[in-house]
Amino acid sequence: MNRCWQMYKQAVGPLPNKILSWPFFGAGLDNVGVDGQPVEEPMPTCGPDEILVRVDALGLCASDAKMVRMGRDYPLFFERDFAANPARLGHEAALTVVAVGEEWRTQHYPGQRLGIQPDVYMHGKREIFGVNILGAMAQYVTLDRRVLASDVGSCVFPVVSDVSYADIAVLEPWACVDVAYSSSARRLSPKQGGVLWIKGRPGDMRPYKISYLLENKHIVLTDVPPSLAGQICCRFSGVVERNRATAADLVAEFAPKTGLDDIILIEPFKARDVAEAVDSLASHGTLNLVTNHPLDDSVAVDMSKLHYQHLALLGCTGPDLAEAYGVERNRSELRPGGVAWVMGAGGTMGRMHIQRALQMPGGPRAIIATNRGQERLNNIINDFSGLAAANGRELVALSPKLEPDRLQYEVDRLTGGRGCDDIVVIVPNPAAVTEALPFLATDGMLVIFAGVQAGNQIKLPLDWVPIHGAQFTGTSGSTVADQLRVLEKIQNNTLSAAQTVAAIGGMTAMSNGLQAVLEQTYPGKIVIFPQLTDLPLVSLPELEQALPDVYRQLGPGPTWTAQAERVLIEQCWQ
Repeated sequence: MNRCWQMYKQAVGPLPNKILSWPFFGAGLDNVGVDGQPVEEPMPTCGPDEILVRVDALGLCASDAKMVRMGRDYPLFFERDFAANPARLGHEAALTVVAVGEEWRTQHYPGQRLGIQPDVYMHGKREIFGVNILGAMAQYVTLDRRVLASDVGSCVFPVVSDVSYADIAVLEPWACVDVAYSSSARRLSPKQGGVLWIKGRPGDMRPYKISYLLENKHIVLTDVPPSLAGQICCRFSGVVERNRATAADLVAEFAPKTGLDDIILIEPFKARDVAEAVDSLASHGTLNLVTNHPLDDSVAVDMSKLHYQHLALLGCTGPDLAEAYGVERNRSELRPGGVAWVMGAGGTMGRMHIQRALQMPGGPRAIIATNRGQERLNNIINDFSGLAAANGRELVALSPKLEPDRLQYEVDRLTGGRGCDDIVVIVPNPAAVTEALPFLATDGMLVIFAGVQAGNQIKLPLDWVPIHGAQFTGTSGSTVADQLRVLEKIQNNTLSAAQTVAAIGGMTAMSNGLQAVLEQTYPGKIVIFPQLTDLPLVSLPELEQALPDVYRQLGPGPTWTAQAERVLIEQCWQ
């Protein structure tokens, strides 16, 4: 093993007295660092309840670009005073422990490689590494109890395999993609200790039942059929009746700060009743629509709430209300052998959805990728046609703007006119959902991956859920468990996560990297290696001239590899 690489990997040797970092002083790229350069700071100290980590690789994210554009208007900054309290961005990171405080010496040790989950909850309050916790746009970072002992445990996790630092840095965005198809993204059963509202209509004598073991703290019955009410009152505690009550009434009485955890609506009801129920749901809430009849209209749903709050919109035809719950009834994964459409496929996240669909065992037989501009579609064909052919999948890339009739033709050709089994909307615009819905099969799945500001309404045919088994989902963020699931796929060679890397750079290239993200210069991820101070921003093809020894270690495409990364560090680390 090369001595330079061995020293780097094991994090041996004295630590520097000074480090470079990129503080964030507010909106605009000129407010990242000082005069377009990083600043020099003293090496952070490691307290007894902290660990000190080296930042080995950092993925630049569209969220970083959004924060640079918006500054204190970015919602999670909570109108921060950047002049008095600068932030530091960077939340997609590969880390190595270099010093350990007394409190953590049984869990961590120098040389240990770590991944990090940026979403941190402490005493119920959400904080984010790289937003309101100082992030990884620095060569070294201290992590305190907020990260190491959050409400859900540690937000860092060891990586013991020989995956690349770039692989670790892109775990978080890959986890965000992967969890969009995971049953863990939504709660598919009534919440233990939560508030459940069951709404029927006066005079209904139909023989409904519920075979599910309810463990809610409160079960509120409104105009429920007498036979069902009798069953529930006999079997479950915490039952109260509030006949003729509205959703707003019950939120005010039982859950004024959060909303209702679970709602069951028994037909007949109208689209506006369903819309009011969705509005009344708590984050991670479930709505169970029990009906065998079409609604009078599509249901107006806040796109932001569906995306960010992980709602589960479920349903069944009855008579057992419990049929709506569980993973068997509610598909989360792309349909095996189906046809999937990725809408807004040209950006980094869109490409990751395409790659996942092409690589997943037993995945869809055809993937349609759409984007407004032709250049990015050409990149998709160039970069993924070989992967599609190798896995026996058909890949179609088109621009509805440039070829307005082709999308309908391809959907009809591939599906026989029934519509797409899955549609993933990555375009942050409610109009995109409206455009997509006519192409969805009645038993299909719509995944809303893009976030928009609260209040943007979309109209969904939610009667398809109970009648046909359709799924309408939205996801945002990920957990440590989600990242570990992606890491396992990398280790098992079922996902080539580093294939998303399009360009690399060193510490002083951070500003140029952010500019490239803002301008969408590269068809993929930019990964910064903070320990390589003067490495310029360079695309992987450009490495052939800039660093030929590194280029020769790249995979086909070219794609980033652990071998290329090792040669890079051996040549550029000082």
